[in-house]
Amino acid sequence: MNELKLKEMNEERIIYLYQPEGDGEYGEILYKFADDETSVIKQSKDDEYGRYAHKAELKVKEYVKENYLPLKGTQAWY
Repeated sequence: MNELKLKEMNEERIIYLYQPEGDGEYGEILYKFADDETSVIKQSKDDEYGRYAHKAELKVKEYVKENYLPLKGTQAWY
């Protein structure tokens, strides 16, 4: 599970914070409109293998595709 929070948005990029299991240090996901790509700009120390960052990247890209950018969100998977 990830907690997601919108940190920054402008005409060039979007930055979301992600927090693995809703606890601990945040990581940061960047989406660039020019490239239509996401990247991890800071991996959470609580995300040892980057699994949570990868899931957060996919969710941010989904948000952009759906033109829905919530201030806060929860991402869960099985």
